Amino acid sequence: MRFIHAIKPRRILLYLLVLVVLFWTLGPLYFLIITSLKEYVGTITYPLPWVPSPFTWNNYSIMFSGYSPGSISYRFLHALRNSIVASTATTLINLVLGSSAAYVLSRAPIRGKNAISMLFLASNLLPTVALIIPFYVLTVTYLNGLQLYDTNTLLVIVYTSFSLGLVIWIMRGYFDSIPIELEEAARVDGCGRLKALVRIILPLTAPGLLATGLLTFLTSWDNFILPLVLAPDSSGYNLPFFIYSLNGQYLHLNNEIAAGGLLSSIPPVLIVLFFGKYIVSGLTAGSVKG
Repeated sequence: MRFIHAIKPRRILLYLLVLVVLFWTLGPLYFLIITSLKEYVGTITYPLPWVPSPFTWNNYSIMFSGYSPGSISYRFLHALRNSIVASTATTLINLVLGSSAAYVLSRAPIRGKNAISMLFLASNLLPTVALIIPFYVLTVTYLNGLQLYDTNTLLVIVYTSFSLGLVIWIMRGYFDSIPIELEEAARVDGCGRLKALVRIILPLTAPGLLATGLLTFLTSWDNFILPLVLAPDSSGYNLPFFIYSLNGQYLHLNNEIAAGGLLSSIPPVLIVLFFGKYIVSGLTAGSVKG
């Protein structure tokens, strides 16, 4: 009984701390939700009401109201398409190139391959802000003839350059953990190196492929600074840049910004809810080499 009485205050303190963390974490999300359900007047009144009154779905319907050029709906759907195309293309390119490079670094007798792997990983340690200006100068000055500026193609190239090193590092850990005897047995049975890779090795690295693919997709989907500098006009901007564009010097569409933010967060939230455990297991399983 004494132990129970001694532990109760600690439990109460723990529950209080959990409630504080939950409020701190979910409070902004709740505020975003109720803001997206308010009319514009309800977002500038003081004090701000904690319950939307009047309640409206109009902020969401505006995002899908039509496809007339220049409208909010047109810009939202255009940004949504750009985000889907750029994130999907980046993910596929990273998986193909990253897995191929990781397999070569794992299996081929290359001198200094550990240093090469560290060099790839080091490319991910540099902050995006430090490299954005060199990318801009390179694109506008030296590659101007290719007309890459303000296009989805340029964003895919840049996204890939920022994510490829991590994919190579993680996938090499997976390839190193797979016994080479499996591949040799497949080749004895008549499989070539490529066929053994596709049919034997890659299925065993499926958790790593899934984890790196999801991480690459999320990183590309949420990126803001790169589209802001490299695709600031109408053709290449994504959802984060679209939300940013709704806020100007003389116009602050708080309710529509909240609605656009919630809509753009749906894919990442669904990925984390349904595939979060695969991301964690995929990253940890390839971290230990056999």
